[in-house]
Amino acid sequence: MLRRRSLVPTLTGRYQLVAPLAHGGTGSVWLAWDRRERREVAAKVLRATAGAPDPAVLLRFVREQSLRIRHPHVLAPTGWAAEDDLVVLVTELVRGGSLLHLVSEHRAFPESFVVVLLDQLLQALVAVHAHGVVHGDVKPANLLLEPTGKGRPFLRLADFGVATYDADGVRFVPGVPVGTPGYLAPEQE
Repeated sequence: MLRRRSLVPTLTGRYQLVAPLAHGGTGSVWLAWDRRERREVAAKVLRATAGAPDPAVLLRFVREQSLRIRHPHVLAPTGWAAEDDLVVLVTELVRGGSLLHLVSEHRAFPESFVVVLLDQLLQALVAVHAHGVVHGDVKPANLLLEPTGKGRPFLRLADFGVATYDADGVRFVPGVPVGTPGYLAPEQE
């Protein structure tokens, strides 16, 4: 009996892409199964154009995968894989959606809720800056929420794709903003 091959690849024999979750400027995020750890993860898949990833985007991907900041409110990569023209960056799976999604559904929040989220975001930014990293794209879509039901909200700062590092001297190029219009620092716009 012949087995039908899955149309969704398993990368390096470890990460099985299961279903798309979201799409962004440089690729898409998938629900994936980590065969080694035997758990669900999120896999950010780099978009390839003309059969190969854009070299500048690939460089940002490689830099992002090296970020290993351990903090409860920072969603840092836990692994990565590359095979042929497919490159993925793996993180823990955050199941509560983004702050952008929550804001679009509810519009207004109690002050106590906002204070908790801002406190957690500031804790994440302090940890990130202590590692010499500037996130560069803090926006509601990159603030993910763990599901807590009616409990205290739990925020995770995600997507370090345009982050810059103090130690390596890489900076944004004047006149070529990288990030999301409307959320860029004033000096970038």
